[in-house]
Amino acid sequence: MHFKINIIYCFLFLGFGASAQQPIVFNGQPKTEQTVNIIKQSLFYDDTSGHITSLEKIKKRKFTPVPPAYLGFMVSKKPLIVNWLNFKISNTHLTDTLKLILNCNVHNQTIVYENDKLLGQNATNQQGKNYLDLDRFGIAISIPPGQTNTYWVQILEQVNYLMPIGATLYTPKVYMEELIKDHARSQYLFVLMSMILGALLFMSMYAAYQYWLQKDLAFLYYAIYSIASGMMCFLMLYYRFGFAPFGFQTAQQFNIPISSLIPFFYALFVVHILSIRSNNSRNWLIVKLLLLAIMIETAIEIYENYTNTFIFTSNTYYLHIQALPMIFTNLFLLYLIIKSKSPLKIYLLTGVLLLLILVFLPNIIPYWIPNLSPKVEAILNFKPFFGLCGLLAEAICFAFALAYRAKLVQIEKNILQTNYAQNLATELDKKVNELAVQNNLLEAQRIKQLEISFEKRIAETEMTALRAQMNPHFIFNCLNSIKLYTLENDSETASAYLTTFSRLIRLVLENSQSEKVSLEKEIETLRLYIELEVMRFKDKVNYQIQIDQNVDLPYIEVPPLLIQPYVENAIWHGLMHKEMGGSVNITLNQIDEHLLKVEITDDGIGREQATELKSKSIMKHKSFGLKMTTERLQVINQLYEMDAEVNILDLKDENGKAIGTKVILKIPI
Repeated sequence: MHFKINIIYCFLFLGFGASAQQPIVFNGQPKTEQTVNIIKQSLFYDDTSGHITSLEKIKKRKFTPVPPAYLGFMVSKKPLIVNWLNFKISNTHLTDTLKLILNCNVHNQTIVYENDKLLGQNATNQQGKNYLDLDRFGIAISIPPGQTNTYWVQILEQVNYLMPIGATLYTPKVYMEELIKDHARSQYLFVLMSMILGALLFMSMYAAYQYWLQKDLAFLYYAIYSIASGMMCFLMLYYRFGFAPFGFQTAQQFNIPISSLIPFFYALFVVHILSIRSNNSRNWLIVKLLLLAIMIETAIEIYENYTNTFIFTSNTYYLHIQALPMIFTNLFLLYLIIKSKSPLKIYLLTGVLLLLILVFLPNIIPYWIPNLSPKVEAILNFKPFFGLCGLLAEAICFAFALAYRAKLVQIEKNILQTNYAQNLATELDKKVNELAVQNNLLEAQRIKQLEISFEKRIAETEMTALRAQMNPHFIFNCLNSIKLYTLENDSETASAYLTTFSRLIRLVLENSQSEKVSLEKEIETLRLYIELEVMRFKDKVNYQIQIDQNVDLPYIEVPPLLIQPYVENAIWHGLMHKEMGGSVNITLNQIDEHLLKVEITDDGIGREQATELKSKSIMKHKSFGLKMTTERLQVINQLYEMDAEVNILDLKDENGKAIGTKVILKIPI
């Protein structure tokens, strides 16, 4: 009800004179989950200076209501487009803080100022702090009780408008629901684009491997062409879903050379596979001039992107002239393909035509087809998807051309072999000798493989033995503790201790049968071990295990008992000699897709003081634990071809006094 009243207030304020801009009034957080389009309550200024003007100067300009033309798609006459919006929001509630999300549609960059201070900047450059990690277009607004804030929104575009000017306020719940709906609608689109990306990357790797084997430039040109197409697909995934770890400026810097690499190496591929360079020097000269024009146009675009300036003040160049080198290159190559008499002509022509058809297909698809599901509409409404399908179709046709070319080469080789059949008899002895040498080499390789297999089995045996080891000193102390509780007639504590000890031993025995265990089991084993130490030291040991929410405990696998020795050293070395005891903190983070980081931090006496105590039992335990752990790491790295590493840091205060030890363990997963 409050939200509806506020909307009525917004329209009533429009009746006042333009000399005093009235705020958009809310009486605390809206109870009804709705949205408010405030574009008509906002004032507008079009900065035509040709550069980005500061807020202080913009505030002195005359703002007017938003012209109706700016509420639809427009074609700008200048390459740098700078528009400003100004509005006020008032929270009349005495105690309730107003929290909303501002969305100004998709633009190159949107910068929001609140009461003359920068609130945030986002849109397609994904800079600043947004309300949700899944969203790139919303700015969070928070207005305390009884306060009115003035907002200035700077909207930047380059060459043309991505979307019309807009300003809409959402409640957080509605905004989250809209995000979830958008992600659900785009599932099919995301899957299809991911499949295209995977196919292009696979074909590029295959072509690169073929080039490495054959040193044929056709495979090199095709590999670069297909990987550039795959990178373009990746950028389109970023533009649509915004999942990449970089912002719009970085994406734009990649997009400029990538969009030039595709036609550049496509042209070199066609020229090479049709032998135009050797058969027709005039056509090759024309191709070189067109490629030079593409390079010049790309250099201009890169310069403008890095300097944030435009060489040409009119949009005519950017809308109609900039793409001409690429267009003329494609048309001339299409002419050469049609004119060619090569048997590969049909594959090249099919690929080019499929690309052209799919690029122009979005302009002829009747979007009024009824009864389409939202997921299908999401695909049809994203026009770059069809261009990516065209690139994939063209890449597949080019792959067929390479395969057929390989067949023609093989046929030619067979003819040559037939012609030289008479010479084979005279070289038979030489071939026999070569075969003998090859057999010797194969035998040597077989022996080498047996040696490698034997060494691997030895490493596996060592690993099995190390997995089954557990500190006998710890087991002895556990049994003594149980005995002590029994002699003290503390049957309840002895029973609890024995139960925990048996669970730990059972887990250790189960895990010792496996090369790797889930991180969940490893943490459970570690927790049982620490609980025993806490009971044994009469609660003088405190501990905390922090696991990042991104760590998938049931599915990540690690070698068993890899973390426990470091925790054991932290307790026995760092905390045993502290009168008041201490604490051990274990944190687990997945810092990379294939790398797990474990930190064991204690506030004990430090390594230097522990060494000075010269404790005989501690030295034996330290020697066994660290030696076993070091050997395990070496065997793990050798057996699983991993690169696990451990770093031990001495923690000191500002006076240089030891305040503990930190162990950083990095485990590839």
